[in-house]
Amino acid sequence: MTAQKREQKLNDVGLTISAVSGQALQERNITTLSDIAQVVPGLVFSTSASNTPVYTLRGVGFNDTTLGSYPDVSVYLDEAPLPFPVMTKLTGFDLERVEVLKGPQGTLFGNNATGGAINYIAAKPTKAFEAGATLGYSRFNTIDGEAYISGPVSDTLSARLSGKITHGDGWQRSYTTGEKTGKTRNYAGRFQVLWEPTDRLRVALNANGWLEKGEPPAVQLIAVRNPGPANPVSNAPIAPDNARAADFSSNINPYLDNRLWQGIGRIDYDVTDDLTVTSLTSYSDYKQKMAFDGDGTVQNNADFRFFGGGIKSFSQELRLANGGSGPFRFIVGLNYSSDKASDVSELDYRDSTINTGTAPFLGGIFRSAFRANQNMKNYAAFGNVEYDVGDFTFKGGVRYTESKRKADSCFFGVAAENSNVPFAPLYTYFANLLRGQNGLPPISVTAQDALGCLTIDTTGLLGEAPTYLPGEFVGRLNENNVSWRAGIDYKPRPGMLLYANVAKGYKAGSFPSVAASTTEQSQPVTQESLMSYEAGMKASLIDRTLQANVAAFYYDYQDRQIRSKIADPNFGLLDALVNVPKSTVKGFEVELTATPARGFSAYTNFTYIDATVKSYTGINPETGAVGQNFDGAKLPYTPKYQVSTGLSYEFPIGNSLTGFGGADLTFRSDTSAFIGASETYKIRDYTLLDLRAGVRAADEFLVAPGLG
Repeated sequence: MTAQKREQKLNDVGLTISAVSGQALQERNITTLSDIAQVVPGLVFSTSASNTPVYTLRGVGFNDTTLGSYPDVSVYLDEAPLPFPVMTKLTGFDLERVEVLKGPQGTLFGNNATGGAINYIAAKPTKAFEAGATLGYSRFNTIDGEAYISGPVSDTLSARLSGKITHGDGWQRSYTTGEKTGKTRNYAGRFQVLWEPTDRLRVALNANGWLEKGEPPAVQLIAVRNPGPANPVSNAPIAPDNARAADFSSNINPYLDNRLWQGIGRIDYDVTDDLTVTSLTSYSDYKQKMAFDGDGTVQNNADFRFFGGGIKSFSQELRLANGGSGPFRFIVGLNYSSDKASDVSELDYRDSTINTGTAPFLGGIFRSAFRANQNMKNYAAFGNVEYDVGDFTFKGGVRYTESKRKADSCFFGVAAENSNVPFAPLYTYFANLLRGQNGLPPISVTAQDALGCLTIDTTGLLGEAPTYLPGEFVGRLNENNVSWRAGIDYKPRPGMLLYANVAKGYKAGSFPSVAASTTEQSQPVTQESLMSYEAGMKASLIDRTLQANVAAFYYDYQDRQIRSKIADPNFGLLDALVNVPKSTVKGFEVELTATPARGFSAYTNFTYIDATVKSYTGINPETGAVGQNFDGAKLPYTPKYQVSTGLSYEFPIGNSLTGFGGADLTFRSDTSAFIGASETYKIRDYTLLDLRAGVRAADEFLVAPGLG
């Protein structure tokens, strides 16, 4: 267990942690964070129209899918950051285990871990030759293949090569045309080298990457806000109550062509038997090319003919740790990261009856485009100490972080088939309305000018007065904070740990990537903070045949960041980022694992979470109501009850084979997609049953049919 950035037994760590072993991952075919969310109490996974994942842990999450938006739940591969959710999609293969740390982890893992941290621990190079493979077949002609080879190259050098391929047919079908979409073409690989030239020096290199092809899931039209002649989707059929039924524009040709590669270098040098210096360097490069239907109909009302961009991320951490067996242990370190993210999109939609009092100026299908860039730099210094006094351990940690973010964006028109150059007359009209209201003379925009940036400056840029002229948005956001943690552990006997912690964490502010009508829509949210109070117990009982983990927690959540709406003077309600001033999260978790006989194990988990808005007045995205009081509303993507139970059994078959089987049952109560959602936008409760059986050979080749 590496929750404290050093190896420890799970029962010795005074934090709430869920860990899933590599064997459990393999036998239960857990390969994605969507799968992991089904087995980790309190963790919720959701996808989005743009195929960007959203993670929520104990009610803490950020539902913005902009490429350059940091999450509330950070993800790591061997402690190296995958700083943006879109970079995490295909990393879960050939793993030793997965660790999910709950609650603010800012002192050791930094900004943007207010909800927690997920650490993938890759299977490492071995000193003896090993090889293994799995092959699976499932619905929609889906074939999963995974393999690895590992072993020594010399007395001091070992290596490991692993990979995974998934091919599957389309699983969604249009309920009006019968066409299919959603096919899968995924490829991932990892190459690792471990060099140990002396007893004190270890150098590890990890080169990994993945390619995501195929087609994104199609969105479903489940309701129409403000139906009427001016709304082009008013007459479109509503999707059936079936996740496989969806409508989409076939002329857009939805596709995925996304790729990531990452390099990680780690050097550990033992200065003494108890003192280790660690350097951890990582660089990631993500590129995105895709197209998807945005309105859930066969019409071109809001279809992204191109949705692309990229991320370049560099991280460097240097730390000194005393991990010996003495009563005093510490970690001190410095961290620097630089992230650059860009978004580019082209949107097709149909002219509705916008009445500006001028002659008609748009015809047929027309097109707009958007580009945005964000440049983020983070500087941090941190320290963590533990001191044993008898059966008690006193703990404390602190981290200072300074974040600097620059952003620019441009919303512009693009000449489209069967249409003039769009938006020039429209934005001239709107700009002049705003200029007239502020005592400024009118402007004129030629068709050629319309190819420039069209967002109207209503807020002023970089401290200047607003001009009410169309142009590029430019913004800056500089913030700093101090995350900290304090706690106490008590071990009344071997195999039992009681702990209590108080921690404060922060998530950095962010700019939205939106095709903004005015610069008010492009304004950033400021950093959010979370104060956590938590107490728990970990106990090995009944001669170590029963493991019981219990935790209770209370979060004071300030300035939560959400993607919501603002009232735009030109177009009504438009997307924006806003802060929710105050929320609370309270709950408890119980995890029981029993191993009463050799080869047999069973578990039961129960989670209760009450995540509630305490102070927020804003716009209801569903009804359009302005100034609605949301006090008492529930936070999204947070089921109140989560229950899971299961069992596993393995047994020898002859001298070289092992048979195994198991079953898992998961229940999650209903939740909502956004604050203040009605029953229409509720995510209903559901129950999943997974059955599995297989045969494992001594050389780790696996055959494992299953039903889920």
